[in-house]
Amino acid sequence: MAILRSNKEQRIKLEELNPFIMCELCKGYLIKPTTIAECLHTFCRSCIVQYLQESEENICPQCSTVIHETNPFEMLR
Repeated sequence: MAILRSNKEQRIKLEELNPFIMCELCKGYLIKPTTIAECLHTFCRSCIVQYLQESEENICPQCSTVIHETNPFEMLR
């Protein structure tokens, strides 16, 4: 894969992109990527919904930022 930067070609290995396209909850590739508005962390939609349903606190599983206290599902994009 090549990315152009100021008319220079720079090669990036696909493995270097993996951290940006993987879910921290299931450790797989993102399926229906869903972002928490408060902290901008992204997870598979099914993973974050299940996490929030099972969790006693509405916090991001990656950074512990509080997600909308009364309705956390409103803050998923």
